[in-house]
Amino acid sequence: MRKLLLALALLPAAAFAEDAASELEMFGSPELVTQAASTEPAPAEKKSVGFSGAVTSVMEDVVYSSSDSLNTYILGSLLLDARLKNGVKAFASLETSYYPKTRQTTSTLRELFVDFNIADRVYFRTGKQVLQWGRCYLWNPTDLVNVEKIPFVPKVGSREGAYGLKLHVPFGTKYNIYGFADTGSAGTGGELAGALKLELLAGRTEMAFSGWTKKDRSPVFGYDVSSRLGSVDIAGEVSAAGRDNGRYIRNNNGTLETFRKETQWPLKAAVNFSRGFRVGNFNDRLRVTSEFFYNQTGYVKTPFRDKGLYAYSGPLAAVLPAGTKGLYLLGSGLYDSNYLGRHYGALFTSVSRFLITDLTLNMNYIHNFNDSTGALSAGLNYKNLNDFSAGCLLLAPLGPADGEYTFSGAKLFAQLTAGVSF
Repeated sequence: MRKLLLALALLPAAAFAEDAASELEMFGSPELVTQAASTEPAPAEKKSVGFSGAVTSVMEDVVYSSSDSLNTYILGSLLLDARLKNGVKAFASLETSYYPKTRQTTSTLRELFVDFNIADRVYFRTGKQVLQWGRCYLWNPTDLVNVEKIPFVPKVGSREGAYGLKLHVPFGTKYNIYGFADTGSAGTGGELAGALKLELLAGRTEMAFSGWTKKDRSPVFGYDVSSRLGSVDIAGEVSAAGRDNGRYIRNNNGTLETFRKETQWPLKAAVNFSRGFRVGNFNDRLRVTSEFFYNQTGYVKTPFRDKGLYAYSGPLAAVLPAGTKGLYLLGSGLYDSNYLGRHYGALFTSVSRFLITDLTLNMNYIHNFNDSTGALSAGLNYKNLNDFSAGCLLLAPLGPADGEYTFSGAKLFAQLTAGVSF
C-alpha cells in the first residue's frame, strides 16, 4: 500500500518534452494598442484551425531496500487551436496514456475553452482551463483557483484545468482586473467559488491584490509582487483568511477525526529569488532560483512518526477501521505534498548548453525544515531542432525515516523518457 501511495502522492513523474504548441503563446493576455486612425480598409478575418501535439514514452522505477517497482507507459497529447472571426478562439488539450502491463488506455481532457471579447475591451474565457495565478515558482499561496498545484518535479503531460468563467479587463498597460467564477464543483448557484484580482504596474514592479470566496469557507485575501533588484529577480506572495480552510487530524479519545483549526488570520507566504549567470559566451546559461515557504497552520511534528494505533472515523473507517496517523492522513486525502509542514525551502539550478548545444542539466533540492527531510533530483534533458526529446531523472529522498519525503521507504526514483513533438 505504501508503494502505491508513494507513486500517487510523493513522486510525481518528470516531464522532459515540451508541448509542440504552448497555450500561453497562442492565447497570451491581450494588450490594448493605441494607433493613429487609418483610411485603409481592415484586412478580412480568416478562420483557421491548427493541430499540434507530442508523444512521450516513459519508464519509471522506484527502488526500495529489498525490491523495486517498475512502471512503463506511453503518453500522447493532441492540441487543437481554432481561430474564428471577431476575436473568438477555441483551444483543446487531450491526453491519452497506454499502460502495457495492464493493457489499459486512459484519456483525459486537460483543457477545453473558448475565448471571446466585447469590443476588444473586456475579455472572457469559458471552459476548462489552467490559470496563471500567483508569481512564485513552486509555492503559490494566493492560488486557490487551480485544481492542481505545481509539483516539485513536473509531471509528464499537462496540469488539470479548472472549469469556470475567466474575466480580464485591461486598462492600458498599467492596470488589469481579473476574475474567475469556479463552476466545476458547484451543485447549486450558491456553491460557486469566485476569485478577483487587481493587478498594477509601478515602474519595474508588478503587484496584485486578490480575494477568494466560497460558501462555508472563510474568505482568503492575497497580495503578490514581482520586481528586480540589480541582477536578481524577486517575487513574493502572501495570503491570509479569517480562519484556516484546510482539514487536519486530531485525536478524540483514541479515535482519529478531521477538523478545521480556529487559528485567526493564518498566514501562508512564499518568496523567490532568481538570477542568471553568464557562462562562456552565453548570458543566463546558468540559472539559480531559491524559494522559501511559510505555512502557519502546517504540522510541526509530522504525523508519519506517530506509530500509535488509533480507531478511524469518517468514510475511511468502512474500509480500514484502525491504523496509524500516517495511514489516516493518506487514506482521508489530507496529505498535500510540499504543504504538510510549516517551513520549507527549495533550490533550483539549470545549466543550458551542457556539454552540447541541445542538452540541459537540472539539479534541484527541496527541504522540510520541521522534520528534516528532503528530496534531491538531478536530470538531463535533450531536445533538438527536429523536436526529438530525451531525458533521464534521478530523485533521492533524504533525511530521517518517516518524514514527509521518506515515509514510503523508497531509496531512489529513476525515470527515462523519449518523445517527439509535431
